[in-house]
Amino acid sequence: MSTELFWQALANAQPQLQKMEIRDVMETINTLLEPRFPKLAAELQGRDEDGVYDLIITAHGATEHFQDVMTLTRSAPKLAMFPNVIAFRARAEMGEFGINMDNFSLNPADILVSHYADAGRVGLQLWFAKPIPQDMIDHARHMSFILLDHALGEYDFAIKIGPVEFMEDEPAQKTVSLATFPAVLDAFWRDELKHTALFPTGENEWTGFELVSNTDPDDKLLVQRNESAMSLVGRADMLWRVQVDVVLDHKDDLETAREFEDQLETLLTQTQEGITSQITLHGNVRSMNWHVSDAQTAMAKAHKLAQNFAPLEFEISSEFDPQWQDYLRWVS
Repeated sequence: MSTELFWQALANAQPQLQKMEIRDVMETINTLLEPRFPKLAAELQGRDEDGVYDLIITAHGATEHFQDVMTLTRSAPKLAMFPNVIAFRARAEMGEFGINMDNFSLNPADILVSHYADAGRVGLQLWFAKPIPQDMIDHARHMSFILLDHALGEYDFAIKIGPVEFMEDEPAQKTVSLATFPAVLDAFWRDELKHTALFPTGENEWTGFELVSNTDPDDKLLVQRNESAMSLVGRADMLWRVQVDVVLDHKDDLETAREFEDQLETLLTQTQEGITSQITLHGNVRSMNWHVSDAQTAMAKAHKLAQNFAPLEFEISSEFDPQWQDYLRWVS
């Protein structure tokens, strides 16, 4: 309902907005947005001189509010002034881009970057390519995060980047300037981490392992991870995780649960709207997980399918998990 109210208010405001300068238009939109989505903000990009703008919805990199960004942009109607509504700030052109704060300037060429794999994401080590006064180091580091956000784009910086360290010693490894790093990140994400964004075909490849409690050797967690799902990590339309839990009380229950799992997998993969990510067994509770593009649709299919598998009782839930944290926690 909040989304409908916002878009209706924005549609009604268009005659007044068409008379305003771009800064006043943006302030007015944010005034309309604030009571309904206080953690989001609107930014504008002018396409030409006719008062038509690209409307960008941003959460300023806060992943806990990315779901609101997706919900709002997906529900956007066609508005004359704002024909394109875009989720998240895109990458900025790095050619002459730089920032100046408190009489101190920093640009992408002033930041050197080295990267490494970190549990399915990308860790960064940063050096400054120019001398930084001691009393400006904290300030320069803060500005570096702003530049990272602009260079990589809001979504990629929040979803694909793990730890960021500022280094003091001379770099012993190869570095590139932040100005050229986005292309390096894209290649590393695709070629080294295997996050190709391509929906896998054929049989899924699985890895299985067992975790045993340090305090109770009988407390075991069996984990099966779908390695084929690795290709979809970070894809901007696979942001929700659906989990189906079932208690296995009888010897035949496992086979029945597997049949349910196979059928739901078929329903989701044939339309490429979801993929099994991992399955765990803790005691007699089997937890089956899918990453999906639409949690409500996937859950509706799961609930309908579960009716065919009585008397087993399935507990079906969903979580917004854009970083695939529940999946990547098993990646070393």
